[in-house]
Amino acid sequence: MATSFGAKSTTEDVLAGIELKGKRILVTGVSAGLGVETARALVAHGADVVGAARDLEKAKRATAEVSKAAAANGASFELIEVDLASLKSVRAAADKLVADGRLFDVIIANAGVMATPFGKTQDGFETQFGTNHLGHFVFVNRIAKLIKDGGRLVNLASSGHRFSNVDLNDPNFEATLYAPFVAYGRSKTANILFAVAFDQRHRERGIRAAAVHPGGIQTELARHMTRRKWNGWSNRSMKRPQQRARSLSSSKPFPTEPPPQCGQRSSRPPKR
Repeated sequence: MATSFGAKSTTEDVLAGIELKGKRILVTGVSAGLGVETARALVAHGADVVGAARDLEKAKRATAEVSKAAAANGASFELIEVDLASLKSVRAAADKLVADGRLFDVIIANAGVMATPFGKTQDGFETQFGTNHLGHFVFVNRIAKLIKDGGRLVNLASSGHRFSNVDLNDPNFEATLYAPFVAYGRSKTANILFAVAFDQRHRERGIRAAAVHPGGIQTELARHMTRRKWNGWSNRSMKRPQQRARSLSSSKPFPTEPPPQCGQRSSRPPKR
């Protein structure tokens, strides 16, 4: 197995020689892009994967190859319905998993939206903050008891967190002019701080949490961007999902040093 990886490394490079048989992993956002590739790579190495998605029919079509790879490698793949923009849906899905009782080795909070037009979730929260952060916050905390001792939580972050801090005084842009990437930045900062806090609260059980920035990716995440904006970004070392999913499937253990203080962030410029 390679001991170091570069910008062009793929999930297969990272997982080479790694056996995941017996590991159970939950991945949200498996209806497109990074979530699909992450699930495919994991089942290809024997992991039992539960994929969460809002649109199950779309997810079934997107993960057809994932199901085939699972069958070919003695793994399993199943789908559950979770609409992160509806806390009713989030709670229902979480409660089903708790009632089922099977534990998870890893939870990968991958699902999200970016630079959407102004809108609100079913519960009245700004769309990006409500979907990217609050939906996952409720979902993960509700099933936290299902994470095995020594398990992992991986939150999908972005260097786009540098666009904005979290604004708890006006989270829904009721007194602030809405800006799509400011809203996105708020949600990504919240994802990072959630990982820091979750790590602090659960490390006594050996559970560690991290926020991972996968880099710029050619997926439908950018569907709300204008062509001009996308063309400008696509020239910045955009990568395929197979390359960016490596960040989520890395087998390297999380660091043992204390987590960063709230608000401490990467110095790299936004790529996503």
